[in-house]
Amino acid sequence: MISEARLKTILNHFRDQRILVIGDFYLDAYWYIDKTRSTLSLETPWHTNPVVEQRYSPGAAGTVTNNLKALDVGTVYTLGVIGEDGFGRTLLKCLQTNGCLTDFMVQGPNWVTPTYLKPIHRGYEGVETEGPRFDIENQSPMGTEVEAAVIDALQTCIPLVDGIIVGDQMPLENLGVVTSRVRDILCESALAFPEKFFFADSRTRIGEYKNVIIKPNRFEAKRAVQPDWNGQAVDIEEAKQCAAALAVQTQNIVYVTLGENGILVYFQGEFTHIPGILIVDEIDPVGAGDSVSAGLVAMLCSLGVDAAVDAAYIGNLVASVTVTKIGTTGTASPAEILERHRSLANL
Repeated sequence: MISEARLKTILNHFRDQRILVIGDFYLDAYWYIDKTRSTLSLETPWHTNPVVEQRYSPGAAGTVTNNLKALDVGTVYTLGVIGEDGFGRTLLKCLQTNGCLTDFMVQGPNWVTPTYLKPIHRGYEGVETEGPRFDIENQSPMGTEVEAAVIDALQTCIPLVDGIIVGDQMPLENLGVVTSRVRDILCESALAFPEKFFFADSRTRIGEYKNVIIKPNRFEAKRAVQPDWNGQAVDIEEAKQCAAALAVQTQNIVYVTLGENGILVYFQGEFTHIPGILIVDEIDPVGAGDSVSAGLVAMLCSLGVDAAVDAAYIGNLVASVTVTKIGTTGTASPAEILERHRSLANL
């Protein structure tokens, strides 16, 4: 296990790092509805949903930036596409409030800002329940001029940073920011800039990335290797087989997250299993994978490729804190990470 003194030194190094997050930035919109104030509409047979409070935060790729800034990473650039709409302006403001540099964000004239609208219904005596989510997403590819602007911004920003995190959120090919062309440029750039850490996380296309570090979960890894697979479970031995197969293509480090069982690392032809951290309290796993990504890349940028295995432990630590933040997409501060590390050392 990493000593507490070394962990403090590592966390202090985060302040010197410069990281670009490129991909699908969503706005998470929480609308709190006080059902006790609901009235029957005069014009329709429906009761109203009085919104009494609103809360907004960056989601998807924005969740990665939230975690990077919470970890005190010094400089975080964002590269995504927003629409000419109110949600886009709100997303930019949220990113800037969190300390991110948004100079490379691209605005598309025929693009809607991807938004997850989450209604929170409140009743008597503090009862609160989240209702079905409303998803606002683009239904057609971005224009060629917008795609060109994304590629230009990417090529301008790469020389400025130590690491690049790709948040490929959109499940359908070419409907998000990381189009097939953008992905090709990223993979080519990883070869052109071997001193920088290129890291990709993708729900449905992790098998399409080459030359970069990848971090699928066990199910994403299985589907990347066996596209027709429709099973319900993937054990560690199967995850190892998938990691080895993916490493042949990426020629780089492969991390496979295993849920509560931790993280599998395939590095320089060897497997290392970093066990999960037992959490006895209630957990909320939303955004846990993004927090792992932030911890992993911040560690790699700080200490280099030889820290590949220790980076998985840091990723585990970060996620073990964020999952305890109930009802929100949590982040972890250096102080919280140190406290979690101490608790494990005392076991």
